[in-house]
Amino acid sequence: MTNEATSFWKFIGNYQIEIPIIQRDYAQGRLGKEYLRNNFLGNLKQALDYQLPESALKLDFVYGSEDEGKLSPLDGQQRLTTLWLLHWYVALRAGKLEEASVRLRNFTYETRISSREFCRNLCIPQNFEEYEGNIGIVDFITSRTWFYSSWKQDPTIQSMLRMIGGTKINDKQGNDIIDGLEELFDANKESFESYWTALTSENAPIVFYYLNLKDFKLTDDLYIKMNARGKQLTSFENFKADFIGYIEDKAKEDDTWGRFLNTEKGIPIKLDTEWTDVFWKNRDSNGDIDRIYFAFLNRYFLNCAIIYNDAKDTSKEWKLYGTVSDDSSLRYDNGFSIYSSILSKPEVLENLSSLFERLAEVKEEISEYMPQWFCKFDFIPRYTEGSISTLTQTQRVVFFGICRYLESCTAFNERRFGRWMRVVCNLSENTTINRVDAMVARLKLIDELSKHAEDIYEYLTSEDFEIQSKASPEQLAEEIAKAKQILHPQPARLPERPMDWDDEKDWNWESAIIEAESTAFFKGAIRFLFKDAYSGDDWTCFTPKFANSKLIFSSDGLTLEYKREAKANRILLSYCDQWWEQIQSYTYHDKYIFGCSAQLWKGNILTRKGATDNSLLYANAIHHLLSGDSINTMLQLKDPDDYRNIAFDKLVNTNIIEWTQSRVKSDRYYIRWTHDGFCLYPSSEGVILTLGNRDALLSKLLDENKIALLHGAMLDTKPYKMFLGWNIRFQYEKEGALYLFQWQHWNWIDMYEENKRLCEDERLKTHDLTIDGSKIKDENDLIDKMNQCIDRYRDAKKHIDQQN
Repeated sequence: MTNEATSFWKFIGNYQIEIPIIQRDYAQGRLGKEYLRNNFLGNLKQALDYQLPESALKLDFVYGSEDEGKLSPLDGQQRLTTLWLLHWYVALRAGKLEEASVRLRNFTYETRISSREFCRNLCIPQNFEEYEGNIGIVDFITSRTWFYSSWKQDPTIQSMLRMIGGTKINDKQGNDIIDGLEELFDANKESFESYWTALTSENAPIVFYYLNLKDFKLTDDLYIKMNARGKQLTSFENFKADFIGYIEDKAKEDDTWGRFLNTEKGIPIKLDTEWTDVFWKNRDSNGDIDRIYFAFLNRYFLNCAIIYNDAKDTSKEWKLYGTVSDDSSLRYDNGFSIYSSILSKPEVLENLSSLFERLAEVKEEISEYMPQWFCKFDFIPRYTEGSISTLTQTQRVVFFGICRYLESCTAFNERRFGRWMRVVCNLSENTTINRVDAMVARLKLIDELSKHAEDIYEYLTSEDFEIQSKASPEQLAEEIAKAKQILHPQPARLPERPMDWDDEKDWNWESAIIEAESTAFFKGAIRFLFKDAYSGDDWTCFTPKFANSKLIFSSDGLTLEYKREAKANRILLSYCDQWWEQIQSYTYHDKYIFGCSAQLWKGNILTRKGATDNSLLYANAIHHLLSGDSINTMLQLKDPDDYRNIAFDKLVNTNIIEWTQSRVKSDRYYIRWTHDGFCLYPSSEGVILTLGNRDALLSKLLDENKIALLHGAMLDTKPYKMFLGWNIRFQYEKEGALYLFQWQHWNWIDMYEENKRLCEDERLKTHDLTIDGSKIKDENDLIDKMNQCIDRYRDAKKHIDQQN
C-alpha cells in the first residue's frame, strides 16, 4: 500500500492497466447516468480550471492486482476509464495526441475484443489527422473506416462515446444536461494546452490513492468473488441487507435467533463465502452471480410460501410460474414483506442452511442423478444469452423435491437420492400441471412424501403408509406397486438384459423397471406393462409386454411397422366389443380414441384415468395389443344395429384408417355416433359416415338415376350402401334444371347455390330452404319434399327479381 497520492498520468506511466474480464462494462457512460456524468465531469473541470495543488481533487481509492507489470483494477475501473478518456480528449484538442499516444496505450479492456480495438484506435494519431473540430467528435469517430458498425453494439464503446460527446437529454426545466467532455469544454486550444500541462505536471490537480491487494495478503480469487458479488444497488444486495437486518431484529426479540448471526457459522458470513461458492462456477462472463443467486433463493422461498403459508394467491407476486415465468426479470422492488412472513419460522433458515451444507457434498451435477428420460434442467441457474435459465412448472416441482431431500438427509447418499428423485420425477411428469393449483397440489404431495425421502421405497410399501394429498392418485398407486415389486419380487421372470447393459451394473427388478420407464415415450409411467386384462396387477405380464412395447412404440409414438395400415389401432379396436363404454366416451374432449402420436397413446390410451378399468374403457384391448396378439377377427359389437357392425368391421378389417406419412396433421382419428349414424374422421378415403335413413334413401335414388352424387363415395355393403363423406352433396333434376342439395352429417338436407348455403342468405332465409332428414319416410317422400323446396326457392327468386 502507498500513502502517496498519484496522478493518472504518472500512474499510467508506471503500469500497463487492463480492465479484467470479471469487471462489468463501463457504466458511467450508460443512459440514465446523465447527472452522474454532469457532477463528476464538472468536478474534474473545476479542478483543472483552478489548478490549486493544495486543494487538488482527491478521488476514491483504486484497488488492484499486479502481475509482471500488468495491473488489473478490481475497484476503481469506472474512475480510471473516465480519467483515461479525459486525458485522451484533452491531448487530442491540445494537439498532443502524438506524444501522449504511447503512454495512453497502456490502458485497455480485456472484456471484449471490440473494446480493446476501439481503445487502441483512439490512440493512433493518424486516425485523427482530418479532425478539425468542425463536426461533433462522436460523429467524426463513427464515420471513420476504422470504426466498425458492429462496435455500436458493444456497451462499453457505447458508454465511452456518451462520455466523450454527451447526450441531448434535458433536465426537468428543459435544459440540456451537460454530460460529455465535448459539451463541457470549450473549443479554445490555448485552454486545452493549459489543461494538458496541468494533467501531466508533478502537481496535477486530480489525484487518487492506489492500494495493492497483495499488501493486504488477500487472494485475488477471494476478492474477485466478493467484488463480482458486491456491485452496489443490485436487487440481490438490497435483499441481502434487508435479510440480515431482519435476522438481527428477530435476534433482539428472541435470543434463539442469535445462532443465525454467529460470526463464523452464521448466515451473514455464509452468504458471502460458502454459499457463494455454489454459484461461482455458473458466473457470467463478467464474473456476476447476483442474479442467479437471487433467482435460486426466490425459487426456494416461493416453495416455502406455498408449503408453510398456503400462499396460492400471494405467491403470484413472485412471478415464478405461469405466463410470467421469467427469472431474468426478478427485481427487489416490493420490499421484504413477502419474505418476512415465511422467514418468521426458524426452521426455514435451518433448512436453508442444511440445503447448502448438503450441496457441498454432492460431487456431480444434480441433473446426473435424475432419471435418464427426465429433461435436464439447471438446479443452479445459469446465464444464457443475457438472461438466466428458468424452469417449467414440472421442473419447479422437481426443484422442490431436490431441496426437500438435501434439507432432510443426514448425509448425501447417491442411491437413496436417486430412488427419491425417481419417484419425484415420475409423479411430477405424469400429471396435468399447467395450472397454478395443480402445481401447488403436486408440491404438497412431494412435501408429504419427503418426510421419508431417505427410505421412500420402504415407506410406500409399509403398513403405515398414509397420505392426505389426492394429487396424482393413479401414478402414486403405480409407484407403490413398483416399489413392492422391487423390494419383494413376485416369482416373475425378468426381461432379457439389454445388449448394451454395463456388466458392472446389477440387472434386477429395479433396473428393469427403470429401463422400462426410459423406453419410448413412457417417461416413468408403465402401469400398462404389469396390468392384466381385468386391470389387476400381474407382474408375469411384464416381460412379454415390455418386449412387445419396444416393437410397437418409439419415442414419438408408434413405430413405422405399427403405423402402416394402422396396425396397432386396428388390433386395439378389434378387442373392443362395447360401443358406448369402450369406443365412444361421453365427453366431447375424449371422443378421439386412436392415432399415431406419443401424446395420444400415452395420455388418451395407455395411462388415461380409467384406462385400467375395464368397465370404463379398454383394459382388455390394451392387454391383448401389448401381449402381441393379432387382430381379433371374431369380434362383433354388442349392439343390435346391423349397420354398426358393418361399419366397425370395415374399420378393423380394411384399410379405411390406414396411416400415411404425408398426413402429418391428421394424427387424431375420431369415431362416434352422430344422431343415428356412425362416423370416422379423418381417414385415408375421406370421411366415413353412416346415417341409416340417409344411406338407404340415397342408395335407391342413385340406382334409379334420380340423383347424381357430387361429393362423397359409397361402399357396396348390405343391407344398404354405406356412404363415405362427412356431408353428402348431390344433384337433383326437376323440369330440366339441376339443383344442388347437401345431406349434412347432422341429418338435415340443405339447398345450395355452388358453395353457398341458401338458408343462410339474408334474402332467402325466411323461405324454408332446408329439409329435416329424420322425418323422411321413403324415397318418394324425399322427392316430394325436394320438389316443394325447389318451388319455394323459385318463388323467392321471382320475388327478388321483381323488387330489383
